[in-house]
Amino acid sequence: MDSRDLEIFLAVARHLNFTRAGEELHLSQPSVSVRIRLLQEELGVKLFEQLGKKTCLTEAGLILERNAQRIVAAFADTRLAMQELKGLERGSLRIGASTTPGIYLVPGIVAAFKRQYPKIDVYVAIKDTRRVEDLIVKNEFDFGFVGGHLIGSEIEVIPWRIDELALVVPRNHRFAARKKVRPKDLVNERFIFREQGSATQALVETNLRAWDLHLKAVMETDNPGAVKKAVQAGLGVAFLSRFAIGTELRAKLLVAVEVEGLNARRELRIIHRKDKHLTRAAQAFIKTCALKQ
Repeated sequence: MDSRDLEIFLAVARHLNFTRAGEELHLSQPSVSVRIRLLQEELGVKLFEQLGKKTCLTEAGLILERNAQRIVAAFADTRLAMQELKGLERGSLRIGASTTPGIYLVPGIVAAFKRQYPKIDVYVAIKDTRRVEDLIVKNEFDFGFVGGHLIGSEIEVIPWRIDELALVVPRNHRFAARKKVRPKDLVNERFIFREQGSATQALVETNLRAWDLHLKAVMETDNPGAVKKAVQAGLGVAFLSRFAIGTELRAKLLVAVEVEGLNARRELRIIHRKDKHLTRAAQAFIKTCALKQ
């Protein structure tokens, strides 16, 4: 067994499909099948089983998946540690970010970091909070930026910034001239909501449960820009991060309205695996985050 065997096994476990795993690894399907067969023979157990047309992990496969993720992560960390001997002249960072920090905060930090360290390659993927954490656990991201409270036991948290949600309405809306509205005033409004898995939506739903309110949804999207356009068009109202609406408020395209009793604050966090070796490049990036407040 070597690290390549485990990488092939993990690709098949992710896709539960030998052909797609081969495409990811640039291997033919027969090559993948042979490597998995040899791995099973070496371990003396079946790692996959066929249930009808569906490929599934066996109990042994599930155990190997958990351990293989740690082993492959350790190999990757070792390679990065060797690269560090060459300083910050080369290297790469894989960063995950949930939608709000990924769109409105992280790009500026990446630009500042690249000005200082132009030879470090930085890749950023924007996913919902739950997906970012999941991919960090799987070691597909070095670290991530999230605004939620879905943190599992394998994740280390670095507090970063405080965000605040606001109710946003069109400038000609009946709430626009009011300084404050009550939760019960929202009942007859049409709402544009963020998608399930979004930290913004999770905080909204926490407030709705506390108020025992059920609001009418007319649209759901994972794109804050689409939410803002829908509100401007008069389709409905929405809860959005203040980081997301600064430009629209200054241009008077939207109006932010205070809601009595709204628990609107949340902590934006930098997260990584607890056993993850943070390279000098990763540490330098996180330091840049602290300076860009």
